[in-house]
Formats: sequence, structure tokens, C-alpha cells
Amino acid sequence: MLEDFTPQERKVVLSITFAVMVRMLGLFLLLPVLSPYLGTLEGATPTLIGLAIGIYGLAQAMLQIPFGYLSDKYGRKPIIFVGMITYALGSFMAGLVSNIWSMVFARFLQGFGAVSSAMVALSADLTREEVRTRAFAHIGASIGLTFALSLTVAPVLAGKFGVPFLFFLTAFLSLVATALLMLKVPEPSQRAKEREINPSLKNITLLLTDRNQLFLNFSIALTHALMVLIFTVVPYELVYLYNYPKIKHWEIYLPTIVIALAIMVPAVILAEKRGRFKEVFMLAVMFLGLSFLSFTFIENFWGIVFMVLFFFVGFNILEALVPSLLTRLTHKDLRGLSLGFFNTTQFLGAFAGGMWGGYALKHGYMYMISLALLLVSIWGLFALLWFKGLKLPPKLETTRG
Repeated sequence: MLEDFTPQERKVVLSITFAVMVRMLGLFLLLPVLSPYLGTLEGATPTLIGLAIGIYGLAQAMLQIPFGYLSDKYGRKPIIFVGMITYALGSFMAGLVSNIWSMVFARFLQGFGAVSSAMVALSADLTREEVRTRAFAHIGASIGLTFALSLTVAPVLAGKFGVPFLFFLTAFLSLVATALLMLKVPEPSQRAKEREINPSLKNITLLLTDRNQLFLNFSIALTHALMVLIFTVVPYELVYLYNYPKIKHWEIYLPTIVIALAIMVPAVILAEKRGRFKEVFMLAVMFLGLSFLSFTFIENFWGIVFMVLFFFVGFNILEALVPSLLTRLTHKDLRGLSLGFFNTTQFLGAFAGGMWGGYALKHGYMYMISLALLLVSIWGLFALLWFKGLKLPPKLETTRG
């Protein structure tokens, strides 16, 4: 999928993809092993363990809008530099601490580097519209692969070297990614006099009344809520219902992700080169619905496998399509702030998905299935209405054939 990029676009996409993978490693690599390790720290209680795990996402949700706004005002790369260095500092600190309150602070520092908005905006600034969906497909695919890799290697690395080693590893990789971005990726040229919209927090009101922004925010929030929901329930089911050991879960996740990526690539090309954004979007929503239907009607181990497969197909397509559409439909002078708003709702959706999954584990899966199918159905109807009234920019209105 890189053959249609210019040499500079290829460099930009690969550098930002690597940086995103490093950031996701900081989250995913620790998920399978963090909770038991936190229990060994001085002063640990169940509440403080939960706080240490959750404060990373809370800090991310709080700071996406400010960091996105600052990247509009002062440039993408300075803000990314501050965020990545802060993340590395928090990671180093987390590897050294011996008590739970210090860990809470270290995890907050990790989350303080909320540069997802600035990185996605930088990618949008430096790629042409006709290849932007593929750029985001690379970034989205890296998240899925990082997730599968983390579930595979985290228990092995933690068992051999200890959990602090994982913190040090992600800190080192963060510094490498920072150097790569600073040295290899240019800062988009944008002089103040060339701006049509000057940076201002008052612009949030523009985004709060923008139907495109609101629909795409809802789309990414629900997508990530469903992701966290599924991966709250699925590992529990595999271990306690089917006696499938955690160390072997990658045997399910990795093949399903690979198959999903193989489906995603032609879907993204169809959307981008043939202008079939509506059809591909609806296909992705349909796969998310099939994910929960398979869990309902195939009441055995294979029901879970198909649930994960269908989910990854829909998720990977939407991870490429939704931010690409947002950056095309949002004014270029508002990209950072717009993506900050977008990423805030994404993290809030992930938080809601965790709460939703916990409720399902306690009260039964029918609550999960019924609500998921209802929300996906409503989402699909809203999507049809949204696309019907959507006025695409000229470069998006490609010839259909």
C-alpha cells in the first residue's frame, strides 16, 4: 500500500506509524501483566491499583483537546516533542518506583504526553487527500498488530526480565521514535498570515455544532467502546469457560488480525480510488454487528473466534476511514483541535467500554449483546442519513467505475 506515496509521504507515514506503535506498546504491552505487578508495590490497595491503571487513559482524555489546540497554534513537532519526552520520562519513572502513589504519578506522566491528535494532524498535513486513507490504514493496522504482539510477548518478557524492563523498553523506544520524527519528518509550513481561521479555544463551539465532527466523534467513541468491551469479556470467557490458557490467546488474536488486515486493504483501496466511502463504511458497521451476532448464535469456542475476527475486520476499516474522513472534512486550520476533540471522545468511549464489560461480566452477556446490537443498528441508520447529506470536497468526489 506504500507504492502510491511520494518518497516524503512514505517517510512521514512510516515514521508516524512507528511513533504510534511505540505509544500503543506503552498501553498494550503492560495490560496483561500490570495489575499483578502493582499488587506487589508498597501501599497497594485494589482502589489504588485501579487508579494506577486507569489514570493513563484519564490523562489522555483530559489533554487531547489542549494538545491539539497547541499544535494548531505553535506547530505539530514542538508539541509532539514535549509529549513524547514526557511519556518517556513517565515510563522511566514507572520502572524505578517502589510504592503505589509514585506509580500513580508516573502513569499520569505517561498519559500527559497526549500527542495522538498532533501526530494524526501532522500525517494529514503532509499527505495528499487521495492517499490519506491509506496513510491512516497503516496507522490503524499498526495498532492491531501492536495489540497482538503485546499479548504474545508481554508475559514472556515480564517473566524473564520483570515488569520494570517493559517500562524501560517503552521509554527507550519513545526516545528513538522522537528522534526519528524530529529528524526525518518536516514541519508543515503554515504562516500566520496564510491562516483563514486563527487558533482559539472559541473554535470549540464551531466543532460542537459541526454535524460531520459530531457524527465521526460518535463513530470512533462507539468503535473503541466495543473494542474494550470485547476484550474485557473475551479473555475472561476463554480462561474460565473454555480453560484456554492466557499464554496461548495470541493463537486466536494474531491469525484473526492478519485475516482482518487482508480484508481491510482492498476495502480501503475501494473507498479511496473508487470513492466508495459510504459502502465501505457500512460494510465495516455490518461486520461489527456480525461480531456480536456470532457470539449469540454460535454458542461454543468458535463463536468467540468469529466474534474476534468479524470485530477486527470492522475495527481496522473504521480506524483507517473515520480519521481520514475527519481530516478531509475539517478545515485545515482546525485539524489539531478537531482531532483533539475526536481523540477525547475515543478515550471516553474506551472508558465506557470497560465499565460496560464489567457490568456484562457481573450481570450476564445478554445486556452486552442487546445494547451492542441496538447501538450498532442506530449507528448504521445515522450513517445512512449522514452520507445522504454529506457534501464531499472535490478531491473526494472521485469517478466511480
